[in-house]
Amino acid sequence: MTTPFRLFSLPYVPLKRILDNFGSDGIIILSLWSQRSKSVAVSYRGPSKNVRLTLDFGLGDSLESSDESNTNTLLRVEDTGKIPMDEILETVRIGSFEKVPVKIEQGIMGREHLITYLEDRMTGLTAIGDYGREIFNQDIPEVWIGEKQDDNDHRRAADWITKSQNTIQSLYCDFEPKIDNDLDFILANFNYTVKMSLSVNPPPNYCPAKPPKFSVDFLNVIFSCWIKQHHLLTMDCKYIMLENSKLSSRDLNVFLKHWMTGGCSKLKDFTAVIEKAVDYEVVLDGVDFVERGRDVERIYVDETNTHHTMRGGFDFKRPSDNAKVTIINGGENWNFFWMIVWPDIAGNSYED
Repeated sequence: MTTPFRLFSLPYVPLKRILDNFGSDGIIILSLWSQRSKSVAVSYRGPSKNVRLTLDFGLGDSLESSDESNTNTLLRVEDTGKIPMDEILETVRIGSFEKVPVKIEQGIMGREHLITYLEDRMTGLTAIGDYGREIFNQDIPEVWIGEKQDDNDHRRAADWITKSQNTIQSLYCDFEPKIDNDLDFILANFNYTVKMSLSVNPPPNYCPAKPPKFSVDFLNVIFSCWIKQHHLLTMDCKYIMLENSKLSSRDLNVFLKHWMTGGCSKLKDFTAVIEKAVDYEVVLDGVDFVERGRDVERIYVDETNTHHTMRGGFDFKRPSDNAKVTIINGGENWNFFWMIVWPDIAGNSYED
């Protein structure tokens, strides 16, 4: 007869060493065993909790954790109508919900996670979000917004953020808007503080009902055809990436002069993929610059620590503080605008 191993009878130091190797998915599963195991999971501090949490509405309907090398699904939500008819499932308590049916599912790289079944999918997502915050002793910094299953899904996601933790650091959106109001709602009702990534393709003539406030470190808009010059001038970001843009070289010139007079003051890197080739004569109209030849080579290190070899370009300074800038010269028929502000993330700059 096998004698069960009494994990919780161990002294603190060996118990912590074991939990250090559980991983974030192991900590979640441990917390669901019993009230005692949940208490141990909540009080534990160590590498298994040194992760970044993500709550995914609509793309995976899940709570995930990530570190420098891995992303793990911790809990996934489905409605009770999807419970397998021929299976008798174990039940657990999640927050105020008792006897929640769960099923182990094999994930990527052979890692297991739990599917939880609740009558209302969005209620289940907010429940596992709050549960993750409790177990990992942290707010959830990252939220993904995907396709709606019901018309009020996005509203309920925004309400949960406001009521549970007020703000998030990063918001990622990837869905097909059914009406203009879908994107309007996202721009007006989610309080994100560090990063916004929009992969939402609105109708061709879309115009936001209210001017969006883009004041974050990172802004990435995949379908940015709706962003006009006046939207560009309200941005206050460190890193701006606009794809599928309809901005003109004249629009970029106006933004450049806006920056020269103190606008978008914290900018470090601005890229825009535009419809027509960049006309550098128009972009640099009215700017006192020095053109560098292709033999002038510099290394630029971006925010992801990626090293870029820069050859040539147009160098100039902002009069108020002598902040140094380079606009990359892509030559004729080049529709990629790239403006960088020195020094880069590694402290590199250019020589006068």
